[in-house]
Amino acid sequence: MNILQAAFAGASWLALFRVISQSFSWVATIIIARILVPEDYGMMEMATIFTGYIVLFSEIGLGSAIVQREEITQDELSSIFWFILGWGGVLSLFFIILAYPTAAVFQNKGLIPLTQSMSIVFILGSVSIVPQNILLRELKFKVTGLIEAVSVIISCISMIVMASMGSGVWTLIGGNIVRTACSAILVLSFSGWKPQFRFGFNQIKPHLSYGINVAVSNSLYYFYTKSDCFFAGRTLGSLKLGYYSMALQLSVIPTDKIVSLINRVSFPLFSRCQNEPEIFNNFFLKMVKILSIIALPLYCGGVFIADELILALLGPKWMDTIVPFKMLCVAQIFVALASANAIVYNARGLPRVNLYFNLVNVIMLPLSFFVAARYGLVYIAVPWITIHPLLRIGQTWMTLRMLSLRISSYLKAISHPICAVVSMMVILMIFRSFYFAVIDPQRSMAVAYITTAVSLGAASYVGYYFLFQRNVIWVLWALVNSRGRSMDREDERQGD
Repeated sequence: MNILQAAFAGASWLALFRVISQSFSWVATIIIARILVPEDYGMMEMATIFTGYIVLFSEIGLGSAIVQREEITQDELSSIFWFILGWGGVLSLFFIILAYPTAAVFQNKGLIPLTQSMSIVFILGSVSIVPQNILLRELKFKVTGLIEAVSVIISCISMIVMASMGSGVWTLIGGNIVRTACSAILVLSFSGWKPQFRFGFNQIKPHLSYGINVAVSNSLYYFYTKSDCFFAGRTLGSLKLGYYSMALQLSVIPTDKIVSLINRVSFPLFSRCQNEPEIFNNFFLKMVKILSIIALPLYCGGVFIADELILALLGPKWMDTIVPFKMLCVAQIFVALASANAIVYNARGLPRVNLYFNLVNVIMLPLSFFVAARYGLVYIAVPWITIHPLLRIGQTWMTLRMLSLRISSYLKAISHPICAVVSMMVILMIFRSFYFAVIDPQRSMAVAYITTAVSLGAASYVGYYFLFQRNVIWVLWALVNSRGRSMDREDERQGD
């Protein structure tokens, strides 16, 4: 079994555990959203909007450096561990201080204890960074999946209990603390790695030059992706920010839970073949193809059933979430497909390119959100579907040039997923017209409609591949079951 097949075998376990954990997470999200009020989500967003920026510097990109480096010693790992732990202690104190300007910006003193409590998450997370990235470096996706699933399930149960007891916004804070604590304990237990009582700054230097660029790039990404919530909170208040925050939380689920899984598996694989251009490029195109196969139907389907889905799951009090959710789903298509670009540059040891791209976004998007917030809730999402897609397309073009790949090769990789989702949407629109005209004119059976639409959409999408690219299904199935067939064979037989 080669490295690609071994990675897919491990990734299949990671995917299984992700499905289990997210099933619990989605159910818990619905239950908790029905108990809490929109203001609670708005308060949570305000409390973490600045502290979340500081969290990005918790590892200073050293976690990515551990995975990217071709060789790394135990002395280096131990030095990185103690450095990150000490750095975490310093930044946790900064959290406590930062709570006061946060409360002043949003003119809400209730944010002070909420913001300060996040320092606990910061310390706990610092402990797990090195062993967690060692697991990723060694392609132990099954173990990382198990750790994630157990942590999420325990966190979900604790949040439901806290919400039922009337904890309000503290339910959301407490869930983060419980999940991070469980993850830290399990990572240390399962990794089998323990830090040595050695520290040498010279052992860290080779990793810092790479890691700092990653950390600064991530911080810029956080800055522009959070600027919409910042201006929404400042201009529109906690209630409308709560609506927008929920729309954002729902729209990024496929990206955070599924696309991120693919990226998580791909980064160590890209790093392994960084000095083999032909393999690297082929892997990039395959990754883009897989991302489009997964992201396009999920987001297009989300736009299609958004009206009925949100009302059925969350209730009428969340109605104002529907339109922003649809717009953000469209935006996430470009985010998902372009996510491979950042991995390519980091794996090639060029994190500075990502930094420059995020810097352009920082210049363009916050100003756009500032202007958009003045016009109301719906307009906050407009820059995500106008300016940001153009920037993502430009980033992809630069990546193709760097890899010496033709645009036609990229378009070929995503052509079948686009055709499949177009056929799916046509079938669903015909079904929608028939269903509400004949079966349910009163629109009183939302659950039945959602269930049928999802089933029909999935069947039509898979049916397209059975008709036009059947080998894709068999190859993916074989890879998941470790039967030893590679994706190259699929390309040769099908002509991609």
